[in-house]
Amino acid sequence: MATFKSKNLQQDILTDNDLHHPQRPGWKEKFAAWLLLVMGLLYSAAQIINYLSSKSTIASAENDKIVVNRGELVSDVNTFVYIIFALFAGILLLRGKRLGWMMGLPFLLFFCFITGAGVIALGMLNTFDLNFVLVLVFFVILLTAVIFLLLPSARKKYRVGKQTWLPALVFLLVLCSMFFFLK
Repeated sequence: MATFKSKNLQQDILTDNDLHHPQRPGWKEKFAAWLLLVMGLLYSAAQIINYLSSKSTIASAENDKIVVNRGELVSDVNTFVYIIFALFAGILLLRGKRLGWMMGLPFLLFFCFITGAGVIALGMLNTFDLNFVLVLVFFVILLTAVIFLLLPSARKKYRVGKQTWLPALVFLLVLCSMFFFLK
């Protein structure tokens, strides 16, 4: 092993090696990654069940013509995009890639907003039943994963800087616009 006279040179080499060999994710980052993977798999299972139960009405045949329900098609494309992004972000987070953090954090934040709105809506209706508890538990789990990814140790592992925040915020805006405007 080489010895260095200057600590700065040694530090420069260590940070250069970190750029080429990302650090392995710890248990907190793995928690967020596995949560994304489970969300993607559950979302895809729900979509498959929807197709198998014949509740999906994307296309129908009427008088020798195929009629495509545009709203249902857009909703299904939206769902497939969420599934692909969740699975892709989870895999990249597990591999220690910065893109996984840039996709995973907005995805978790987006669903944290959605479940938070569900908790508020159910609370305002005074329906404190099993549905409320399930939504609240899922909100807490999502919020925990978001906090884990925002910790300084996670930001350091994924080399999060000023250039990383802007694409993550743009991705969050894309997710929100897909949810609210593409229906």
